[in-house]
Amino acid sequence: MSFRFQKRVRVAPGVRLNISKRGVSTSIGPRGTSLTVGRRGLYGNVGIPGSGLSYRTRIDRKSGQRLFQVSENEKTYENVQLAFNKQENTVQFITDTGTPLPTTVERKLKKEFSAEIDSIYQEKEQEINAQTERLMQLHLQVYKPLSIEQLQQHIQRNLSFEEKAPDQKEIFEQVKAERKERLSKIASLALLLPSKRKEFVNQVQDEAKLIFEKELEAYNEQKQLYMEEKQKREKLLDSVLKHDLNSTEEWLALHLEELDFPLETNVDFKMLNENMIYFDVDLPELNEVPLEKATIMKSGKLKIQEKSQRETREHYAVMVGGTALYLSSFAFAFVPTCEKVVISGYTQRLNEATGHKDDTYIYSLIVERDRFYSLNMSNLHPILAFENFEHRLNATKTYIFKEIIPFDPEKITR
Repeated sequence: MSFRFQKRVRVAPGVRLNISKRGVSTSIGPRGTSLTVGRRGLYGNVGIPGSGLSYRTRIDRKSGQRLFQVSENEKTYENVQLAFNKQENTVQFITDTGTPLPTTVERKLKKEFSAEIDSIYQEKEQEINAQTERLMQLHLQVYKPLSIEQLQQHIQRNLSFEEKAPDQKEIFEQVKAERKERLSKIASLALLLPSKRKEFVNQVQDEAKLIFEKELEAYNEQKQLYMEEKQKREKLLDSVLKHDLNSTEEWLALHLEELDFPLETNVDFKMLNENMIYFDVDLPELNEVPLEKATIMKSGKLKIQEKSQRETREHYAVMVGGTALYLSSFAFAFVPTCEKVVISGYTQRLNEATGHKDDTYIYSLIVERDRFYSLNMSNLHPILAFENFEHRLNATKTYIFKEIIPFDPEKITR
C-alpha cells in the first residue's frame, strides 16, 4: 500500500542555487620555501636543511594535486605524490608509477612534513565521520516558524544577485596584458614606434569591445532571469498567503528542491487542505547509512573500523526519525497556514513470495504545529519523539522496524 501524488521532489545532497564564487587560494609550506613564476606555472622550491633532500612541486594546478620532484644526493625521483593509502589508512610518498619511495627517503620526508600529514589524517577522520554526523543531526536543524516578513527576506537572501557588471576599461587592460605576453621580443621592441603602438592599441580595443559586449549580454540575461525568478517567488508567496492550494504545492516543490539532504530521498506530497500537508517519503535503505567510523590513535595514525549492526540500526533510526521531524518543520515554516503535517515513511523490502521488492511502510504520524514546537530537539531521540503525536510504529528496542499500515490521507480529511 502506498500513496502517490502528482507532486514528487527528489531531495539530494548539495547546494541547488547557482552561486558565482570567486576567490584565491594560498599554500603555506615549511622553512626553506621559495616560489618560481614562469610560463609553465607557479612552482614551489623547497630544500630540507640537513637532510640532503630537496623537492620541486607545481602548486597552481586546478586539480589541487601536488607533484614533487625529490632529490637525495645524486638520485632524483620525478612526480612524487603525497597520497592516502585507503587499504592501509596511511599517508605515504609514492612515485608517479605508484611505487613507494625508499624507506630512508620517505622517513625523512614524513619527519619534515609531519604537520601536513597530521592534517591529512584529521581531514580524513572528519570526512568519514561527517557522513554519519549529518544523518544524526537532521532533527537538530529543524526550521523555526517563519513570519511573512522572514519568508520575504528568505526570497531576497536565496536569490541575491552578486554578479558584477563587466567593466570595459578593466577588460581592455586584461586583453592588453595578455597580448603583450604573447609578443616576441622583436614585436615588443616594435611597440616603441608610434605607428606600431597605435596599431597594437587599436587591435586591443577591437578585441576588448567584442569581449565586453558578450559579457554585458550574458550579464543582462542573468540579471533578467534573476528578476523573473524573484517576481515568480514573490507572487507564489502572495498566493500561498491567500490559501491557493496549487500555488502552495508549487511553492513547496520549489523549496524542497533546494534542501540539502544527507542522502538522496524522494518525497511525494499533497496539500490535503489549506491547513494540512501530506508527505509520503521514500526513505533511504539501511545499507545506505555510512558503515565506517574513524578515530585518530595516540600514535597519530588513523583507525577506520566498521560499525556494529546495532550501531548502524541506531544511526538509521535517528536519521529516518529526524527526516520526519525535519520535513514537518519545513512545512510549518514555509506554509504559515499549515497547522498539521501527516508524514509516512516507507522503504523497499524483498517479498519472498513474488521475488520482487515491495514498498514497506515503517512509520506514519500526524504532527501538530503547537505540539511540535513545544519539544526540545537538543535532548530528544527522534523516534521516541513520535510518542508526542498520533502515530503508527512497530519497532524493537534495537530499532528493527516492522511493517505498519500508514494513515490514509483521504480518511484523515473527512
